[in-house]
Amino acid sequence: MDKKDVVKAMAGLDLCFMSTRGAEGGISSRPMSNNGQVDWDGSNWFFSRGETRKVKEIEQDGAVELCFEGEGTWISLSGQGKLHRDDRELFEEHWTDGLDEWFEDGIDTPGLTLIEVVADRAEMWGKAGDGVVEL
Repeated sequence: MDKKDVVKAMAGLDLCFMSTRGAEGGISSRPMSNNGQVDWDGSNWFFSRGETRKVKEIEQDGAVELCFEGEGTWISLSGQGKLHRDDRELFEEHWTDGLDEWFEDGIDTPGLTLIEVVADRAEMWGKAGDGVVEL
């Protein structure tokens, strides 16, 4: 397996669980959406409010795990979380209409933060094949 296999398998996968390391060393997980941006290039993008636990945990320890499932395939991506704040151009690039439901002022929502997870390892199981890919 190689990165091309991961890119192909990621097509159409939107919902995942994002796991981060908490201040006490435990793992925190929550459901997240790529906002329909599934042309995967090695990074996943998620909007959040800036005061959330996940943002605070990524500030303390950038290690992030994303677990996707769909179409008979399971993918776990490990990587580093990067926080983007006050970057209007980047916000516009990744904004989709459905996000207005969660962020009432759109990209002008106070504290809006864009989380970028840059994957460095993928593990896959199922229809797409089984294996580990160092990215």
